[in-house]
Amino acid sequence: MLMNRPAILIGISIGGFFDGILLHQILQWHHLFSGVEDWNDNVALLIATDGLFHLAMFIALIAGLWLLWRDPKHDALLGSACIGFGLWHVIDAVLSHWLLGIHRIRDLAEQPLLWDLGWLLAFGILPIAAGYALLRRKEQPSRAIYFVPLLAIGLGALNAVPPVRPPGPTLVAFAPGTGFASVAGAAEAVGASLITTDNTGKVWAMDVPEGAPWWRLYLHGAVMVGKGPAAGCLGWTQIKT
Repeated sequence: MLMNRPAILIGISIGGFFDGILLHQILQWHHLFSGVEDWNDNVALLIATDGLFHLAMFIALIAGLWLLWRDPKHDALLGSACIGFGLWHVIDAVLSHWLLGIHRIRDLAEQPLLWDLGWLLAFGILPIAAGYALLRRKEQPSRAIYFVPLLAIGLGALNAVPPVRPPGPTLVAFAPGTGFASVAGAAEAVGASLITTDNTGKVWAMDVPEGAPWWRLYLHGAVMVGKGPAAGCLGWTQIKT
């Protein structure tokens, strides 16, 4: 029973994108370092580390695809990808949840261990078991060879697409060194009003009028705006007051 190592790496990247997009952005149950108390008041830092995590998964994806392209044998692709997907969740549970404690599956749950164990079973143990079952059946090359990399690329692209959300405050991140006068000037350029900021003064919640040219914020020191096709984490983040 031979496993396809490039497919395992691709499966790991899919698992990372799945967790990051679903748990960090859509459900917002945790950030990568939300278990570190001193970091919780720094929204910019939490978002930046989430972004670095997605970058690492993207590098893993590219490496897996490159190794797959170099290897003329494409046996056991789907089974190995399932094992890689489950392996990511096992590593994440043991290392991130229990040994390092940098986050839990659902940080604010009354019994976080139950959420950790349930997630580990559903997305770690069961996919690994399914992968081994496919390998034991001596799976043959199929169209799955095209589906698995496309799934990983699609999950990576989803990270940059904001959800459809009701009108509300827009998060705007500014480059380091941007002063309040520049932030106020950026808001004035698009007819927005400032609502609140984090303790660094670099991530602002703004009331941007519907139909306003929000993209002009990029011309006044913003490095990421929670609207448009490149909103990333800011587009998924809710404002809690």
